[in-house]
Amino acid sequence: MLKLLLFLMILTFIPPLSFADELADHNFETSIQQADIYIILQLEIRDPNQNLVGYIETDRITVQNLHILSGILDDMSQNSENTKIVTIDDKKYEVITGLGNAKFDYDTVVSVSVIAHDEQSIVFANYDGFQIKPGDVLISTWTMIRPA
Repeated sequence: MLKLLLFLMILTFIPPLSFADELADHNFETSIQQADIYIILQLEIRDPNQNLVGYIETDRITVQNLHILSGILDDMSQNSENTKIVTIDDKKYEVITGLGNAKFDYDTVVSVSVIAHDEQSIVFANYDGFQIKPGDVLISTWTMIRPA
């Protein structure tokens, strides 16, 4: 009992750490400063009749291999349909968009999206899971912004 009481007393003196505080610091500016890239993922879930049944948007993206991703973006930026240049606060940024579609033939739950290269995950996004029914289509739009 004394050990438990001592443990609880120690806990009261430890400064609280909050994952939410870290999330609050994640934004366009901090992403560009830390990794020279900002990524946002938009997910549309459509039923077999193309009705929108769900939508998720997140910028909580983990880049596992920036070097490989940069090479992919260099290749993608050669196609003017995928790329545009925007100016924000007198700085030029390259905006590159990639699309993905997945059709499901079975019931499942999806809570992660991945960009892979040679079967290696280089970028992923975790988000609240959503249920997929047979015939549903998941449309992923990855928007990646980097200094031009």
